[in-house]
Amino acid sequence: MRILISNDDGIQSRGIEALVRALYWEHEVVVAAPAGQQSAKAHAITVRDRLYVEHYQPLEAQYGIQAISITGTPADTVKLYVEGIIRREKSLMPDVVISGINDGSNLGTDILYSGTVGAAAEGLVQGMDSLAVSLEYNAGYDFSVVAECVADRLPELLAGRSDKLGRQLLNINFPQQLAPDYKWVWCRQGVRDYCNAYERQQAEDGRIFYTVGGTPLVTGNSEDTDVAVTCRGDIAITPLKLDKTDFAVLQSHAGV
Repeated sequence: MRILISNDDGIQSRGIEALVRALYWEHEVVVAAPAGQQSAKAHAITVRDRLYVEHYQPLEAQYGIQAISITGTPADTVKLYVEGIIRREKSLMPDVVISGINDGSNLGTDILYSGTVGAAAEGLVQGMDSLAVSLEYNAGYDFSVVAECVADRLPELLAGRSDKLGRQLLNINFPQQLAPDYKWVWCRQGVRDYCNAYERQQAEDGRIFYTVGGTPLVTGNSEDTDVAVTCRGDIAITPLKLDKTDFAVLQSHAGV
């Protein structure tokens, strides 16, 4: 397969290199990723500033692949690669977009803010199967384990797509510690909020500013949610969609 790898941690991240190392020997791998840290950019794109593009030599030299650094958001990198760099040339279109491996999970309502999910979602917009892959902070294993798991499982994950369902967007989260008998579990999106998410501070000049952080709150989720699945040491696979229409409300107004 031809696989486009992106992320929101930046092209220099260990997560990207782990995916390249696990996939390049069997697949045609291309990297198009942000030049620097772009976490929590969701599905934002750049509309006024210039997007500078250059080859990223460390990955190209070591793995013999094309690796492109782009001064934009995660969604920018996928959109620009498809619409600008290869100009939708059919022979160059990726079969799959893999965004990650993110340093930190993207569970529950994190999905709304995640640049990792944003890059994968843009892949779906462009007509490609897409995976967002994340590993919880301070995990008891490294990115290489995640990358090998994804590489081994990739054919099975993509085989689940039917002609009726069309292309798919999967949000995959690896837990902090894998259970001895861990499983890949298809599950729904849960809810994850943060305690003390904003810390109030004072600058040297007296101005007040806030920084984002906080401790995740994982309670109140049923066993069939991504949050609960990872808490028990399994790998969560959540299929996502782009259509945010509230069909229940829409149906209630049918014929009005």
